[in-house]
Amino acid sequence: MKKIYEKIKEILFGEYQGIFVLLFLEILLNITIKPIRYDDAFFIKSFTENSILSFVSYRYLTWTSRVLIEATLGIIFKVSGILWIIVNILLFTLMGYSISKLFVKDNKKQMNLMILWLLLLYPYERMSGAGWGATTVNYIWPLSLGLFSLISIRKMWDKEKIKIIPGFLYILSLIYSCNQELCCGVLVVTFFLFAIILSLRDGIKVNKLIFIEVFISIASLIFIFTTPGNVVRKMEETVNYFPDYMSLSIIEKLITGFTSTIGELVANYSITFAVFTFMIAIMIYTIYTDKLIRAIGFIPFVTTMIFSYLSPITNNFYSFRIIREDFLKEQVLIVSKNYSYIGSYINLIISLLVIISIFLSLCLIFNKIKNNIAFYIFGCGLVTRLTLAFSPTLFISRNRTFIIMEIACLICTLLIWQEFTKKGDKKIKQRVYNSIVFLSILQYIASLSFVLITHIGV
Repeated sequence: MKKIYEKIKEILFGEYQGIFVLLFLEILLNITIKPIRYDDAFFIKSFTENSILSFVSYRYLTWTSRVLIEATLGIIFKVSGILWIIVNILLFTLMGYSISKLFVKDNKKQMNLMILWLLLLYPYERMSGAGWGATTVNYIWPLSLGLFSLISIRKMWDKEKIKIIPGFLYILSLIYSCNQELCCGVLVVTFFLFAIILSLRDGIKVNKLIFIEVFISIASLIFIFTTPGNVVRKMEETVNYFPDYMSLSIIEKLITGFTSTIGELVANYSITFAVFTFMIAIMIYTIYTDKLIRAIGFIPFVTTMIFSYLSPITNNFYSFRIIREDFLKEQVLIVSKNYSYIGSYINLIISLLVIISIFLSLCLIFNKIKNNIAFYIFGCGLVTRLTLAFSPTLFISRNRTFIIMEIACLICTLLIWQEFTKKGDKKIKQRVYNSIVFLSILQYIASLSFVLITHIGV
């Protein structure tokens, strides 16, 4: 009995206290959600009228390669929406746990509390856009399980032994995560890269699990590219959502994807990006006295403030208002008709300035590119969104496709915070921490209020 008491005490007040609190808050947030609208309604109807196997087979041929994800939806809607609530709570909590295992080595209790506040910053209401069930199963679950599968790399890096059951769970998580295209791309590159690094470091002693994971991720990518339904879907979505898509050159697609991505982050009230750039600015200001370096560190945050949170003021200035409107437009900004007009490039120039400043700042904060995991994580997040430049759903997918990008920003914020706790002034650290906690509580209340209001009478 005493051992049970000690274990409960460790969970409630030990190093994973923040993760436990996250679990509790996610229960409050999810318990009243009913996944019955929009795409959820479509899947409920489809799985009611068809068997899971027949429906998933039909979708494979005519719409998507996400056979595991849609089979999961079938099981959920065949059993009960309560199953979705339980698994969704567990997997969002697993995301916090995985981030902790991957990126926290010292001061675990304090850092896990920061993980709690950072994850609460994510605007959870975005997951309702296409239906709670369909959106979370397609975006949050693959991301959470993908992060969990990466713990195997962390253990190999630290030369820890991976037991059979955890190894099996890593593989299962990887298989599910790789059924989502954006997650698959990140995991292919990451596992392949670390397979090379670990092989060079450990030689024949390298854990063979890494090669199994490389094989699974590459096989999943091949499966995605060879699925007939993806071709059919792209053609239909081009006609329905982006008729001009096929007429765009590769450069035009890249520019459009880039400006729409940065526009969403700096001009559409992205709280995750705002906090991330705020941490960059504070950290650069703390460790450098050179005015030019400090200016570089402040560019992303100041740009975000000007075009989003201060827009009620800055919109009074014509130039700022037009730039912001262009950032939020769902259309191609640079086409053959306006190539020669310098004003067409303003949004692209601002976007490049913001991104270059972020990458330079990350190099300055962590001193070098080599072993700069924050540099890599932010790059992966950015690429997952830029990949949408080659999809006709670039605009229609909206902000739910930013989840990997935004979680990457939050992870980078955590990494910067770990550096900040070593170098920052004690009073400033407390003020920054209190600011993040305050914003996190506000965002959580906003998400909870959204859930409760949208479920009145449901």
